[in-house]
Amino acid sequence: MCHLLLLWLFLASTACLSQPTREDIGSSKQYRQCKVTTMALHTELPAHLEEVDVIITGGGTSGNVLASRLSDAYPDLSILVIEGGPDNANNPNVTIPSLFRFNLGPDSTTSTAVVGHPEGQLAGRTVPVRSGAVLGGGSSVNALAYARGQASDFDAWNTKGWSADELLPFMKKLETFYGEDDLDTHGHSGPIEVSFGKHVNEPLMDDFVTAVNETGYNKVSDVHNLKAIDAVARNFRYASPKDGKRQDTAHKYLHPRLHDNKHPNLNVLVGAQVNKILFGDGPAKEATGIEYRLNPKFQTANESDSSGVYSIKARKLVVVSAGVFGSPLILERSGLGDKKVLDAAGIKVTRELPGVGHEYHDHQAMSFVYKSKVAPVDTADSLFTGLRNLTDLIQNDDPILSWTGIDAMAKIRPNTTTLAEFRDQYRATWEREFSNLPTKPLFLLALINGLLADVDLLSPKAAYFTIAPFLVHPKSRGHVHITGPGIDDPVDFRTGFVSDSDDFDVLSHVWAYKRQREAARRMKFYDGEVASKHPPFPEGSGASLAKPPGEGLTYSAADDELIKTFVRERVGTISHGLGTCRMAPEQEMGVVDASLNVYGTERLKVADMSIAPGNVSGNTMNTAVLIGEKAADIIIKELSS
Repeated sequence: MCHLLLLWLFLASTACLSQPTREDIGSSKQYRQCKVTTMALHTELPAHLEEVDVIITGGGTSGNVLASRLSDAYPDLSILVIEGGPDNANNPNVTIPSLFRFNLGPDSTTSTAVVGHPEGQLAGRTVPVRSGAVLGGGSSVNALAYARGQASDFDAWNTKGWSADELLPFMKKLETFYGEDDLDTHGHSGPIEVSFGKHVNEPLMDDFVTAVNETGYNKVSDVHNLKAIDAVARNFRYASPKDGKRQDTAHKYLHPRLHDNKHPNLNVLVGAQVNKILFGDGPAKEATGIEYRLNPKFQTANESDSSGVYSIKARKLVVVSAGVFGSPLILERSGLGDKKVLDAAGIKVTRELPGVGHEYHDHQAMSFVYKSKVAPVDTADSLFTGLRNLTDLIQNDDPILSWTGIDAMAKIRPNTTTLAEFRDQYRATWEREFSNLPTKPLFLLALINGLLADVDLLSPKAAYFTIAPFLVHPKSRGHVHITGPGIDDPVDFRTGFVSDSDDFDVLSHVWAYKRQREAARRMKFYDGEVASKHPPFPEGSGASLAKPPGEGLTYSAADDELIKTFVRERVGTISHGLGTCRMAPEQEMGVVDASLNVYGTERLKVADMSIAPGNVSGNTMNTAVLIGEKAADIIIKELSS
């Protein structure tokens, strides 16, 4: 692959990374940061920042929003954001949407993977889950697909101040939406631009929308208006229609404020990993600062300091914003968590909080590949098969670079007739968790004009499209915990995918497989299936491809079992994890209250996707930005009182 061509070739970054040679391009070589990048962005802590007012541990999607809004409200407030990864400024793999795949590979310097234990219900597989490890977090490395939860999702959080109506002003505040806004639920003057970018491939996206519509779902202009259900539409992305660039929270919130001379007390330390929160000696469990080290992946500790461990004091507040994995691990290394976990890791208990690290859940994803009649040069894969010269495209700022190939999306759920076909246990779960919420989807279906993860198929002579169903309200839960006191100690992680005792999740995947397959076979650009990317239905089965496209297939009980097995062997993550520091009553395994305060402590909050008490019906970047906006509002009001 020309993975190959680009890693940093057109880098004009203020991150001051060493320029690669042609031999380096596509290699796993690490590029070390220079000592200082801007007056407010540092790789070593200046002496005057050894004590600040507010420390935000994580320069990810939520943390950057929080820091920026706090600095707007209180320019005299000294704020330090500490990010474990490098700066992302003008990194082309971040700013150019079509290059998002380069951030997600095993050699990436902008993302990292947490690898779970082998799980029996997943055919003994381990499932790596990648997350952002660069300034901007997930918003710097994701696939840019725009999606929002439903109003019913936020209402189901059942937390004062966090209902859909109460959050709507923040949803509007964060975005400039370039689509139709029939229900007045979108913003039109916020920092994050939401559009089709500068390039679309209409024939395939419209073919998919029409095919899904023909299977019984509504064709709409916007499936992300907080209420649309059983609906399909062209999908927007986090890309500017003007310059085509990615809309990550570092470039759209943080970097402008680091350079505008209006936020003199906003500082960022990159390449520094937070180990734990420091607390005062009194009984109040008052957070007084943090302990950190320099990330050895990017830089080495000062030779005069043999320990390599540093601390920073916080006069007013510490906010943990290290994501669904980082935040619970920091809390546990600080002595906040389940006593059994802490004892086993050799950590003294500061305050027992059994909910820390529990309740991990994610959008369980499958991807099904089809042969396409689209010309190979008109697929998103053409940028990586040699059909297009990536170097020339970048030099000429070609509009196609603002394209990711993720072109349409549907939000769907079973209807009453279909539900009657499920067994009693499944229907009981449905009645309890879905029936009284008529706008709550079970799945999102995403269309990709090309391959999503199946890079083994890449070829300049072949064209594919992929339909990716992901279960947005799974019943299964996992966990993430420390096993020792150090940052480098192994992580105890289980996804828990399709592990629920009544098989609600895996049966839901069976239903979704049939629905997406029926839509695919109605598409004009459908040219057959890639057999290895589908269950191996036997010859003679009503589910085999003996029937012409457009005609319905029938599935026996044996066919359903084949789909279940295929799901267990293939289901993976879409990196939409949440819930490991839940905002809920402490007696319900909650970790933070409605004001994001960590129970049993003072001057310590958590603000990122880990606090979400329930799942959301869409890609999680929007919710992460929303949490940053809401957290800023909470803290600004507290500081003014």
